[in-house]
Amino acid sequence: MIELFIATPLGTESVAKEELIRLGYKNLKVENGRIFVSAELEDIPKLNINLRTPNRIFAILNKFKAQTFDELFDGVYSYSWHEILPKDAKILITGRTEKSKLFSIRACQSITKKAIVEKLKSKYNVNLLEETGQLFKIEIAMINDWAYLLFDTTGDSLHKRGYRKLISKAPLKENIAATLILLTKWQEDREVFWDPFCGCGTIAIEAAMIARNIAPGINRTFLAEKNGFISPQEWKKSRLEAIERIDYHKKFEVLSSDIDESMVHIARANAKEIGVDKDIRFFRADARKIKKPSEKGIIVTNPPYGERIDDMDIFELYRDFGRCLKTFDNWRFFVLSAYDKIEKAFGRKADKNRKLYNGKIKTYLYFYFTL
Repeated sequence: MIELFIATPLGTESVAKEELIRLGYKNLKVENGRIFVSAELEDIPKLNINLRTPNRIFAILNKFKAQTFDELFDGVYSYSWHEILPKDAKILITGRTEKSKLFSIRACQSITKKAIVEKLKSKYNVNLLEETGQLFKIEIAMINDWAYLLFDTTGDSLHKRGYRKLISKAPLKENIAATLILLTKWQEDREVFWDPFCGCGTIAIEAAMIARNIAPGINRTFLAEKNGFISPQEWKKSRLEAIERIDYHKKFEVLSSDIDESMVHIARANAKEIGVDKDIRFFRADARKIKKPSEKGIIVTNPPYGERIDDMDIFELYRDFGRCLKTFDNWRFFVLSAYDKIEKAFGRKADKNRKLYNGKIKTYLYFYFTL
């Protein structure tokens, strides 16, 4: 039994928790930006391949109190690094600190690397570690004066599904797009799904993947797979199980449109990469002039939020978009934006809102159950 540290974007913790519960995990401890879960080693491939909303899956190697750099060095050195790191391991140390006396991330990284190297040199009886082999990423997380030694099993963040070969200027991260969709409680069999500011198509693609039950990590590789931390058989088993869960027969309708024809082409190409291009109807449309295509549906979108877009004032864009949505009776609306005048532009306060971070950009998801 091991303990996993699942790193999540701020504001998405409860959605990630629901994902874990659906996958059969219990006794979860949720904190800001992370979830702790007890698991078996073979759960690491399963979680990396299937989780839609987190950033990374770490295995907790050790945890100890550290309020001085000496305590940090000694705690890191005491771990049996030779049991997981080969003599030629390429070692990369990342770090984070929260509410700890040791607040310099760079200093903590440096001391952690030095302690690991010294321990390996001693165990392998060498004067120099060449670091010419496979990459191993270790994170030192200082949280409330506790040091967590974390083994990164993911590598590139989980939001990198691998299907987005072409992107727009300010793309929405895939795991944030999935979070939006899960928060809407979309009823796939009853509601049309539409993103009228589709950009490179991320929201619509994630919606189709959720409806089809296509695991987000099914087409990519992970660091613990490349460096042999988890056996190839376990990765193969988890992928085959994910493939078996895909629902090829489900009926649903996803629309993806943009005023920019080139973005529509990009969105379609990205959808083709993951195999959902036939599940989404892509077309060019001005979001300020769209018409209701069905009796029930939801709009889930991430409009531009700079001061101006081309020659248009952003306030006018949101105002005109809001006026258009008033004709969509019986529809629900979910708008993610960093623009702080959206409610004024729509002429109505949102039914609720939720703070989410798209990378380092603070945004709010505005819920409108009617306009």
